[in-house]
Amino acid sequence: MRPFSARRSAIAAIALLAGGAGAGHALAAGGGLSVSPGIFEHTASPGNLGSLKISNTTGKSMAVEVALRPWVQSPSGEVSPNRGMTLGEVRLSASSFTLGAGSSQSVGVSLTREPAGRSLYGAVEVTGTPSGRATNGIKIAYRLVCSLRLDAPGGAQSFRASAGSLIEQGSVEHGTLLLAVRNTGNTIAPIGGKVRISGSGHSLSANATAKAIVPGATVNVPLVQLLGSLPRGRYTVTVGLSQDGHSLGTVTRTIELR
Repeated sequence: MRPFSARRSAIAAIALLAGGAGAGHALAAGGGLSVSPGIFEHTASPGNLGSLKISNTTGKSMAVEVALRPWVQSPSGEVSPNRGMTLGEVRLSASSFTLGAGSSQSVGVSLTREPAGRSLYGAVEVTGTPSGRATNGIKIAYRLVCSLRLDAPGGAQSFRASAGSLIEQGSVEHGTLLLAVRNTGNTIAPIGGKVRISGSGHSLSANATAKAIVPGATVNVPLVQLLGSLPRGRYTVTVGLSQDGHSLGTVTRTIELR
């Protein structure tokens, strides 16, 4: 549990981007609120896309609010909903309602127009506040965050990325070499690749750790753990990036390992 707002509330939250529960699984917060499917995935075609089932499993009625929000992704790859924005292209049949004790409601999801990039990825944020007064000044609320994936049609999928600078975390004895990668395509298929480092009379080959990157976001993709495998010196780093079996090209960078 962690603070929900400045008003003495508590919250349970679950966030998913490209992994976690399967599309048919429900997310649950403390046994009080659940939403199914935990990952809502559909082709980004305008019209009705399906529905979410939201259930109140407590013994009290609950005020429920549902919002669709874009992801904010950090350089480490973690995602969270941008609570100051909504996804304007997607509509819900209901965004605010009351659920009686032990009851459920289906909320329809529809796409009003084709997204600019032919795909759209974001969060479904569901909050529920049980009826009744606060206990000892604390009002308990529930919050669930699940994933909305509106994928580009097969023929419209775009696999592209651009590479930025190399980043050395830690030291050559206990560190990691990373590459800043921006997803300029329109899928969230993880981006990884093959790595070769050479210089100072040494070489090292490795597989980059693939990362799911929201289109338009930049994430630092781990290339290799150093662990003393290379001495200090100047090196050429060659990375062949790939995504879902598609080659994204090769980038070459130089770095001084210290």
